[in-house]
Amino acid sequence: MDRSLKWRTLALIASIFLCIGVLAPSFVDNDKLPWWFPFEKKINLGLDLQGGLHIVYSIDLDRAVDDKASEIKRDLDSRFADDKIKATVKTLETPVGGVVVLLEDATKRDQVKAAINSDYGKDISARECAPTDGPNAICFRVSSTFADTIKKSALANAVTTIRERIDEKGVAEPTVVEKGDEILVELPGLNKEVIEETRNIIRRTAKLEFKVVDDGSEYMRKLFAKVGSAGKKGDPTDPLAIKDEIRAEIDQWRPEEGNTMHTDYYLVARDRKEWVTAEEAKELECSARTDKKAFKDGKVECNVPGRFVIDRYVKALAAQDPSFKIPDDRQLAYELNDAAPTDSDTRPTWRSYWLDKAVRLTGSGINDAQGSYDPNTNRPIVLLDFNRYGSRVFGDLTAEIVGKKLATILDDKVKSAPIINGAIRGGRASITMGGSDPTRQEIERNELVNVLKTGSLPAPLKEESASEIGPTLGMDAIEKTRLSFGLGVLLVFAIMLGVYKWSGMVAVFAVLYHVLLTLAVMAAFGATLTLPGIAAVVLSVGMTVDGNILIYERIRDELLLGKSVRGAIDLGFSRAFSAILDGQLTTAAAGWVLLQYGSGPIKGFAVMLLVGVFTTLLVNTWVTRIFFDWSISRKKGTASTLSI
Repeated sequence: MDRSLKWRTLALIASIFLCIGVLAPSFVDNDKLPWWFPFEKKINLGLDLQGGLHIVYSIDLDRAVDDKASEIKRDLDSRFADDKIKATVKTLETPVGGVVVLLEDATKRDQVKAAINSDYGKDISARECAPTDGPNAICFRVSSTFADTIKKSALANAVTTIRERIDEKGVAEPTVVEKGDEILVELPGLNKEVIEETRNIIRRTAKLEFKVVDDGSEYMRKLFAKVGSAGKKGDPTDPLAIKDEIRAEIDQWRPEEGNTMHTDYYLVARDRKEWVTAEEAKELECSARTDKKAFKDGKVECNVPGRFVIDRYVKALAAQDPSFKIPDDRQLAYELNDAAPTDSDTRPTWRSYWLDKAVRLTGSGINDAQGSYDPNTNRPIVLLDFNRYGSRVFGDLTAEIVGKKLATILDDKVKSAPIINGAIRGGRASITMGGSDPTRQEIERNELVNVLKTGSLPAPLKEESASEIGPTLGMDAIEKTRLSFGLGVLLVFAIMLGVYKWSGMVAVFAVLYHVLLTLAVMAAFGATLTLPGIAAVVLSVGMTVDGNILIYERIRDELLLGKSVRGAIDLGFSRAFSAILDGQLTTAAAGWVLLQYGSGPIKGFAVMLLVGVFTTLLVNTWVTRIFFDWSISRKKGTASTLSI
């Protein structure tokens, strides 16, 4: 036996063990594998073979309309400042998208109104002013025509963004489609941990906003007094606040520039378990709302975030005393803080911020986002690079509010609210991750970078329903597919063994090795196996058998012409190679076209077809040849016969 054959044989055996090792996680749970086992990726099954989770989302169109109203307010504020027109612009909670302009100079009312209609005529419609607005007020709202337009674009953009986020997460072969005013998302598999992480990324709007904290406001001072803060621990005195475990606290600071003391009044509440109605459970996105068995007397037990508790408390106060109603130009926002390791109560807390509702800068001013660590505290941070517009606006904003806090808000949650001690220019800023768990901080940082890079959703998503679904093909179709695949392979084996005898056994091994190698390549890349993929595997099995038949028939022809066994084998492999290569290149070209222009199942079929081209060539020209060379080397002298 020559040295080359020994090395080829060892390489074949090693490749078999390598394929088995790569495939092991697909058939054995990772927990049962040794800790040192080097392979982790597995073959994923598509929705058509194993089912998954079916989620229906709707878009909060009111938020998109409100954002348009805020954008108009920012533009008008900038215009009035440039034209030196004394006016106040406010956005309203009701009607949604409402804007009111209060002019000090009545003579400029017609001029300003004409300019507004000229610039925003297609996007706004006039409305009646309230009696309290005064005679110089100009009142309008975002038009229904614009709302319909933004709904269509928001749905289309949301579908694209959701698909990019799922791809970034690595969930293979998802289904994301637009249906009416809703978005349907289907995620293959029922691994609860992976599914929940993916759902969290999907519903993150990634809408980054910068707003000014209005510290020392009369409203928050009054709310602080209402809640009460008695004793050394600052315990609440209001009975409703005591019931909801809401505390009132004070944050004071003196900026580096200036001697003015700033006082920020805020409320704090912890997460809690409560029995809530089905409507409240939907608003809280409580997972138990879909379980009918969990309901008792029309209510279900859910985790109620502290921010929801504070909002409910403030609304109850406003119902009793209208002076506690939040003004249209202000809002309460919240920051989530994990409990400290030394705290006996491990429930997370929510801290309120009293903000100017106007959005001073959005994520559209950001050019790039990167994860890093704070050099002083070593806490995970996100570094933001502003574009030219964002850099200028952020620099001017920080120069304007020196001594105040600037809240960085992501998905309606305050991520940080640092004190601005001076203008921040240069086009860079950072967001510090909240909480006390370093692992969770890093996960949130990485997810934030991902969603900022893939883009923000045009409006928040509402999860309308979620349900587990079985295989989309149905179990009957899957069983028939398995049966047909098994019968087809057995029939091929029987024909090859009956026609080519010993050489047929080589062909059978070649087919088995081909399937093993194909599946190993899939597992190595974490690919998803769908029914079209199985079809591609079956097709490549046929191509492998076809290649062996071409080689065998050429060897037979050479033997009939009187060639020696070794000569016939050499000529058979060399002369059949061109025909095999030509067929595989044609198949590869078709697969490449399907891969470039296809989507979903078509793309899955194309990927498996291209993998099959590679494995077929390897099996026909390398694996099969090893067995024929072994057959000749075992016979001393010149082999006179060949079982073919």
